[in-house]
Amino acid sequence: MAGLAVMFYLGMSEEWGLFAVTNTCFFILLIIVTGSFPLPVAPRATADISTAVLFGVALLMEPGFAVFTAVAGKSISYLTVRGLGDRLKLPGYRYPYYKYPFNLGEVAITAGVTSYVFHTLGSTGDYLSPVIILAAGAMYFTNTALITAVVSVEMKINPFVFWWMGTKENGAAEISLLSFGFLGAVVYQESPWTSAALMIPVAVIYVAFSRLASSNTQLEDALERLEALQGRIVSTAKLASIGAISLDLAHQIKNPLAIMLGRLEGLQDRLDEGTRERRHVDIAQDAGWRIQDLTQTFTYIGRQEWVDLDIRDLLDESLGMAGLRSSKRIETSWSFADDLIPIRGNPVLIREALSNFFSNSLEAVDEGGHINIAVAPEGEFLAVMISDDGVGIPSDQLERLFEPFHTTKSESQGLGLFAAKHIIEMHQGTVEIQSSKGSGATVIVKFPVAAPEISFSSLEDELLEESSGGLPVER
Repeated sequence: MAGLAVMFYLGMSEEWGLFAVTNTCFFILLIIVTGSFPLPVAPRATADISTAVLFGVALLMEPGFAVFTAVAGKSISYLTVRGLGDRLKLPGYRYPYYKYPFNLGEVAITAGVTSYVFHTLGSTGDYLSPVIILAAGAMYFTNTALITAVVSVEMKINPFVFWWMGTKENGAAEISLLSFGFLGAVVYQESPWTSAALMIPVAVIYVAFSRLASSNTQLEDALERLEALQGRIVSTAKLASIGAISLDLAHQIKNPLAIMLGRLEGLQDRLDEGTRERRHVDIAQDAGWRIQDLTQTFTYIGRQEWVDLDIRDLLDESLGMAGLRSSKRIETSWSFADDLIPIRGNPVLIREALSNFFSNSLEAVDEGGHINIAVAPEGEFLAVMISDDGVGIPSDQLERLFEPFHTTKSESQGLGLFAAKHIIEMHQGTVEIQSSKGSGATVIVKFPVAAPEISFSSLEDELLEESSGGLPVER
């Protein structure tokens, strides 16, 4: 409101002639152009160079004309930028409408104060006096003071600290813009048409900065992809190490375990059933067989080649596996995008992970409940969403869902989700659970459509030779 009042008062105090109207229209057009096309200064950052034009306007025009020109030009440029942002859906260009009154008021006050200081202490054309420095200081301090006052109140921070941080970060750029505005005013004062020649280097600089910013953006995107690939390589290397250790342990244990089980079986034949010694031997043999099952699992996982997998088949099989563990009758709905790209991975492990998610959904829903399965591509990933209308998960439990041994079920060991998460991450994927108490839950699993293949077959062959120690090894 203060800015509009300043504009109205100063505008009414000036005499509008043909020359004033011509100058006003020219500078309004210049402000619109510079405000609508900010200068790219970084891959994802731009600078509004209309400050240079506003300073030139304040030096060349009386306060009333300067304020009117500044407000009119910035108003149209805001609407132009807003329309461009809406049309192209560019978030950085979609200025909120509620910011317009403050921005226009700030422009009116800044332009009015700057022009008033210059034309009160100096005169038009007097561009070699120290008044220029005072006018530049008036524009900078008025502009930054208004912004600092609003931001410090909104963010509840020390205004002096905020102002000093902004000055250190943007002070040099502001001085450059004010200097360019001063140069433009001098040239325009000598010959208005000659000032148009200044637009040529400005246009060249704009194109050069735009191309540089575009190249930097491409470099940053390439660097991000490279870092992501590096992360996958590191993850793959870790997985390879784990696989090698698992295979080594499995084969190192396998032969001594076979000898131990053979001796225990011999003891069983010599001991009568029901005796205390026979029970101890039976317990030891059961433990031995469990160890053998575990080593076979390690060997199988390490030997398993990664293959192309159809996510639809995996989901159908995983839901069937989970359904075998539940007697509830539920409704399921499926939604698949067209032309789904296969994923690569270990089918046994992925089925186990997905089956675990389905089991949790089945336990959460009531009889006759509903589970929805949707699959759609998301960039370089394939997103699987499993939603249910069950009891939901309290917010305080969400953060601990994937912790080992964390469970709310008395009969559960709390390792299902923990293992499922690690299986998904082993395939360079991600898993997230969204839920609130009483509103069901949604599991979002994302698989990369081109995950690196990890094979331990050749490694296993080498380990078999090294660990056999001359004993026959069964494959």
